[in-house]
Amino acid sequence: MLNPGDVIRFDKEKDFTHVRPLGSGGTGDAHLLKDETTDMEFAFKKYAPKDEEHEDEYFRRFVDEIKILFLISHPNIVRVYNYYLYPEHTLGYLQMEYIDGDPIDQFTPIFSDWEEIFTKTISAFEYLESKNILHRDIRPANILIDKGEDVKVIDFGFGKRLVGRDQDGRSVLLNWPVTQLPNETDVDGIYNHQSEIYFVGKLFSSIVGEDQTSFKFQPIITKMIQVDPNERYLSFRDISVDISEGALTENFSAEDKDMYREFATILSQYLNHHTNSYEPIKDPSTVLSRLYSLIRYSSLEDYIQDNGKLIRCFVENGYSYKTRNNIPVSTVVDFYRFFKSLALYQQKIVLDNIDMRLSQIEIVFDIEDDDLPF
Repeated sequence: MLNPGDVIRFDKEKDFTHVRPLGSGGTGDAHLLKDETTDMEFAFKKYAPKDEEHEDEYFRRFVDEIKILFLISHPNIVRVYNYYLYPEHTLGYLQMEYIDGDPIDQFTPIFSDWEEIFTKTISAFEYLESKNILHRDIRPANILIDKGEDVKVIDFGFGKRLVGRDQDGRSVLLNWPVTQLPNETDVDGIYNHQSEIYFVGKLFSSIVGEDQTSFKFQPIITKMIQVDPNERYLSFRDISVDISEGALTENFSAEDKDMYREFATILSQYLNHHTNSYEPIKDPSTVLSRLYSLIRYSSLEDYIQDNGKLIRCFVENGYSYKTRNNIPVSTVVDFYRFFKSLALYQQKIVLDNIDMRLSQIEIVFDIEDDDLPF
């Protein structure tokens, strides 16, 4: 019988077959291994620093990378599966998603375009920003494009999770040429999310060219790479909003926009207020799954029977909502079919616009007597 606090240890060994080495660096190397049970291939990052003088510091950094990666779940960020630590030997392994792809500066779009790559990259860093995580090593080798032309941000060895209003005062020396640092880093020694905006902008500027007028997000990049933080975007969220506002106009028909507006208006009208916080659902697959379940259990009805479950498809936090049953099931079905038919980047645009509407709704703080200290 298990009791709270019992330590559970799985000693069963797993068999992996070595496929080939993937590369090496100053703190270890990486190998491609195959799991003989699942037939899946994984990238194993081995921590084994060549600089023995700093091996304890590097090992702590390796453990910090593990902690950061286990906080992350985003389609454009490398996925971690497991870790194996041997502190007595200052040794460790990190089992990760294997990404068969190229560094972003060596990639040539075939099925996608640079606008889509840019949008997915911003989505990844907006997600990190929402988790208070700094990457701190933004360079082409750490932003891969896989064979499906999807963006994958990798290597959080220099990453840091910020606490409260903390700002990391130690900038990271990047391994690609940036001739000018942003003012907050160069003058004040500050490296924060606004600094990451600058370096992501510089990276794309070097790829698409600062005078590339055919790149429709060029004005956004221009604002990202301003050395004065007062003239730069404040957050990746603000960049995402600008992308969405332009993309909704350019990537959707008048009929699509009418359908979106009708559905988004219903959501905002039936949501009275958020309780204590506002946490939007940003993952399109989660939205589709919840919408499908709602439609299935309302398929014999003319109207949605639980408006709260409809809102739950888009909002994770608590909320108050109108209960009258007059939202047509057909309207939800039409939106579901429309949303499902979109490409991933278009789904993200739709969710960003819904998010902007719902974020304007009031947050009401519900403090129970039991929550008070005395």
